[in-house]
Amino acid sequence: MRLTIHFALLILITILLSACAAPPPTNIQVNSQEHQAKLSQIQHWKLKGRMAFKGSDEKFSANVNWQQIDDSYHLSLNTMLGINILTMQGDKESAELNTDDEQYQDTDASHLIWRITGWQIPVSQFPFWIKGQAQPSDKVIYAQSGVIEQLIPVCDSCAGWLISYQDYHQVDNVWLPHNIKLNNSALGNQILIRVNQWTKQ
Repeated sequence: MRLTIHFALLILITILLSACAAPPPTNIQVNSQEHQAKLSQIQHWKLKGRMAFKGSDEKFSANVNWQQIDDSYHLSLNTMLGINILTMQGDKESAELNTDDEQYQDTDASHLIWRITGWQIPVSQFPFWIKGQAQPSDKVIYAQSGVIEQLIPVCDSCAGWLISYQDYHQVDNVWLPHNIKLNNSALGNQILIRVNQWTKQ
């Protein structure tokens, strides 16, 4: 019985690793500048998927729901059973985080996340990183298809982060990444996001 369980786990791990390592569809072919311009025009969107976080001394996975309207956002993380882990909402001026029936506020979303969870994450950059949208100062590696394969962001709070993209799918004539890996080896942080659904509004 133990051997059977171990074998089943090995198959499951192999499937998961294969899914994460799947190359992007070969039918993608875009002009990089035009594609980035289209991404910059997407200001209202919703995302549903799975997120796995691995830190130096903790790790967890959760369902993620994210809604972005211009500079305002609403993010919720829930367990597989639908139990809320945390909810966060805000804009450029302020942020509010709710967890364990407690409410926390701050003028800086990144500082708020760090204060409550210990995660050092540049929250303001996430709406760009999630879409695969580069900023003018970022260092970018493009795939032959024209979409971004790797992004090294350059900003005051971006040191050490490397974002990798795979599995692009077309959503209303725009190619959006569905497999995003954010890694910061200096902090010991890794975030994997697997998008199940993009919705443009």
